Amino acid sequence: MKLEGKISIITGGGTGLGKAMALEFANAGADVVVCSRNRGNIEKVRDEIMALGRRSLAIVTDVCVKEQVANMVKKVIDELGRIDILVNNAGTSHGMPIVDFTEDSWDLILDTNLKGVFLCTQAVAKHMVEQKYGKIINITSTAALGGFEVGGSAYTASKFGIVGFTKASAREFGPYGINVNAIAPGRILTNIVYAHRTPEQVKRFIEVGKAACLLGRLGTPEDVAHLALFLASDDASFINAETIACNGGRTNLMGN
Repeated sequence: MKLEGKISIITGGGTGLGKAMALEFANAGADVVVCSRNRGNIEKVRDEIMALGRRSLAIVTDVCVKEQVANMVKKVIDELGRIDILVNNAGTSHGMPIVDFTEDSWDLILDTNLKGVFLCTQAVAKHMVEQKYGKIINITSTAALGGFEVGGSAYTASKFGIVGFTKASAREFGPYGINVNAIAPGRILTNIVYAHRTPEQVKRFIEVGKAACLLGRLGTPEDVAHLALFLASDDASFINAETIACNGGRTNLMGN
């Protein structure tokens, strides 16, 4: 099993990509800590992980709040002994034209998507540096590769920031045996697709996504989870500071 004996943390682990990665890691032998602001969601995922015979913790955490992140990391160390893998997956999105964007909405998106990555990385990397081993995987977006849309200014800015932070982190932590990489999913059919869209907008989102993908379909959370498993494993030990797209071949990133 690729992750046998490893201890992993997945933020935003209660639904969508986070849940898929949590179960993928557990099936590969890892003990998995899931955290988010929604207790009910992460407790359900925790129970599924434990049913697979792995240890798991569900820790309610707002990744925007330094004290909550620090308490989460302390609990993991106290109860599981170490941290080998961190997946910075927690994120949010809300589309709005720039001239109408409220400061509160901007702050929420940047704090969750980018500040949260910084706070979790900072807290976990201290332990990884001491043990001279670790895998950090940041979830960015195809928006950071040029596939951005009108209304997505805050989301796009946050995801571009993750790409830069990934490279900066890899440069600092690489000498300590820590790999830091990012995954840039394309259009993946998760709960966030439905969060701020009408049924008609969801239908349009899917149609446009299929048309702009060489494979003619939207991705699944499991598509991203498979890539995350590879990056979390020692099979990817010589991959560092990279942002890898998982989008089925987006034609709007290929000069079309």
